[in-house]
Amino acid sequence: MIRLNDNLEQQAQAIFKSWFIDYLPFNGIKPSDWISTTLGETTEMGAGGDKPKTTSSVKSAEFPYPIYSNGLDNEGLYGYTDKAKIFDESVTVSARGTIGFVCLRHIPYVPIVRLVTLIPNEVLLSAKYLYLFLKQLHISGTGTTQQQLTVPDFRKTEILIPNKTKMDEFTKTVTPIFDKIWANEDENVQLALLRDNLLPKLMSGEIDVSNIQL
Repeated sequence: MIRLNDNLEQQAQAIFKSWFIDYLPFNGIKPSDWISTTLGETTEMGAGGDKPKTTSSVKSAEFPYPIYSNGLDNEGLYGYTDKAKIFDESVTVSARGTIGFVCLRHIPYVPIVRLVTLIPNEVLLSAKYLYLFLKQLHISGTGTTQQQLTVPDFRKTEILIPNKTKMDEFTKTVTPIFDKIWANEDENVQLALLRDNLLPKLMSGEIDVSNIQL
């Protein structure tokens, strides 16, 4: 399943590259109806704070919202909580440690520990375009002792935005790919829950499988 999602992700990146990198390199040459601007002008950007006071290590009806921090493992998943802070489809970028690790978020969540969140102005661009644009950048931090990505500096990052027709067409093209990725992730979660529920019962003998014929 992980390999399948990696392949789907690569497909989305290849489409972005074909439509916007190979067709029109980000070198200042653009059609007259495309916009050269900055992340600060096109997104609502902020940094995550302290972890919520009420948390859980597992998802439940009481704690349904993921908490994300800097980190590569499981896309930075820290745990779960009872109240979300970000509800829009958005992008997060690690600001410390694994600086520049970019994720596309599609369900309500809470960002913590200097995780930078970018909520796109949907009149201009989609979160999926923003995500794939940031994926092809070399995002670095500043500082001598401990490098970090600061919101004021990151806001100055230039971004090229196509006209609305092109943006809508691109978003419509890649959306089924991300929908499939997320469906696969949900299936993985459900299978893991089923495994965790059944395995103890199998080990204790509560469930008898001796008569099952394969």
